[in-house]
Amino acid sequence: MLKDNLHVSLSGIRNSLDFTVFETSGPTPQSPENVTPIPTLTSTNPKSNSKVSSGNYRFSNATHPVFIVISADERSCLTARFFCTWLKHFLSWSGESAKLLIADPNERDTKLVRFAEQESVWRECVRRCIGTSLDYFDSDPKLGFAATPVSIIFVDCNSKGSFDAFHAELPVHRSFLIRHFWFGEEWHQEHVHDCGYVSVCLPSKCLRASRCRGSVICSRITSFLNSVLPCLCRVYLHEAIEGDPQDTLSFNTPIFFTRHGQSEYNLEDRLGGDPDLTESGRQDAIDIGTFFLKEVVSNPLLFKNRTREWDENVGFEVWCSQLCRTRHTAEPSSLVLSGGKVRMFKSLNEIHAGICEDMTNDEVKRIYPHIQAFRKTDKVGFRYPNGESYQDLARRLTPLLIELMNAQPCTLVVAHQAVLRTILSFFGGAPVEKAVHLPCPQRTVWVCTYNRLGEPRLAEIALPPREGGAAKEATKWSGW
Repeated sequence: MLKDNLHVSLSGIRNSLDFTVFETSGPTPQSPENVTPIPTLTSTNPKSNSKVSSGNYRFSNATHPVFIVISADERSCLTARFFCTWLKHFLSWSGESAKLLIADPNERDTKLVRFAEQESVWRECVRRCIGTSLDYFDSDPKLGFAATPVSIIFVDCNSKGSFDAFHAELPVHRSFLIRHFWFGEEWHQEHVHDCGYVSVCLPSKCLRASRCRGSVICSRITSFLNSVLPCLCRVYLHEAIEGDPQDTLSFNTPIFFTRHGQSEYNLEDRLGGDPDLTESGRQDAIDIGTFFLKEVVSNPLLFKNRTREWDENVGFEVWCSQLCRTRHTAEPSSLVLSGGKVRMFKSLNEIHAGICEDMTNDEVKRIYPHIQAFRKTDKVGFRYPNGESYQDLARRLTPLLIELMNAQPCTLVVAHQAVLRTILSFFGGAPVEKAVHLPCPQRTVWVCTYNRLGEPRLAEIALPPREGGAAKEATKWSGW
C-alpha cells in the first residue's frame, strides 16, 4: 500500500506496491486559506473599526461576501461532494480565501440530510453552516486577487421548500452574493427564476449558467467547473454510490512526479539555464525508468479498474519541460511507459531567475546583495528582476494542472524543483508558503491518488541512494 513516505529497492520483486490503498499517518491536511496577499482594503465586518491598520488584508465595502450553494440529487451526491472539495482546494491554492462547510451531521459522508425527510436536522445543520460562514466573513480573512471571501456550502437545496428555507435563514441586515450550483441526472427546473445559478446535467456532460454576472469569483468558479467537468462525469459514471470515503477512486489513475537527475549546474551551484545531466544524473534517469518498469507498467494494482482495453487504448504518458535535463531524465521512463513518446510543455520550464540566470550563489550575493534579503521577506511573491515569482509560476501552471486532473492516461511528470514545489502543493503536498522552503530531492518519485471525497493523497517514494554516494545530490543554492 501507499504511505506518506516509502523506500523501495530496485532489485526486489516486481509490482510490490499496491497503488489502490493509501494509509495515512495522520489527519487529512487542510488546504491553506491564503496564498497571495493583496493591498490593504476596508472590511465588510459591521463590528470592525473604520480605521484599518496597514498590513491587514481586508475586503471592500463594495464587494459582498459570496455564498456558493451546491446541491445534488441522491445519485449525483458523490460527484457534487467531489466538486466541493476540488473547488475549495483550487481556490485556496490560487490564493483566494474560501471555506467549505457540509450541511450534514457527518461531514465526512458523501450523502446529505434531506429537507423533506429530516427537516429539523436539516435546519440545525444549515444554521450551523451559515453561522460559521458569518463568523468567517467577520474575521477579516486574508484575501487574494478577487478580494472576496467565499463560503462553499454543500446542502440539500433542490426543492422549492428547501430553497426558501435556506434563504430565510440568512440575516436580512447583511448583503451577500449567492450562486446556486445544482448537480443532477436532469436539468434543474424548480425556482430557476429566483436566483443566479448553474445547472449541471451529468448524463449529458454539460452545464447551463444563468445570471452569473456580478463577481469575478463566480465567473472563475463557473470556468473551473467547466474545465473539470470531464473528470466529474467519470466520477458519476464509474464510482459506486456507496463506499468508504477514504477508499481510493476505482477509475482514477495515479499521477506520478519526479525531479530531473543531477545536472551540471547542480554541481556548479548555478541557477536556471539549460544544462545537461551529469554522469550521475544519467544514472538517476535510468534508475527512475527501472522503478517504472518494476512497479508500474504491468502492475495490476495500479488502479482498481485497470483493464486490458485501458492498456491498449489509453495507457501511459510522460510529460516534461523543454529543457534538456528533464528531457534526458524522461527518456528511459518513456521507453518503458509510452514507447519513447514524450510530451514537452513550455509551462513546465523552471522558474525564470531573470538577471540571475546562469549565476552561482556566490555571484548573486556579490553582484546583487539585496536579492536574497528581499526573497526572505516574501519568497512566494518575490519576483526576480526580469524574471518570475512563485505566484507567476502558479498562474502559468494552472491550465496544465487542470489538464492533468482530467487526464485519462496514467501520467508521469518530470519537472524542476521550483515547479515541483508548486505542483505538489496542488496535489496534496504542503501549502505553497511552506513548500517553497522544502527540498524536492532527486531520485524520488511522488504519486498522487484521490479518495471518494476528492481529497488528494500524496505519497513520496525514495529510490536507493547513488552507488558510492560521492556525487553531490543537490545544489547548495537555497534561494529557489
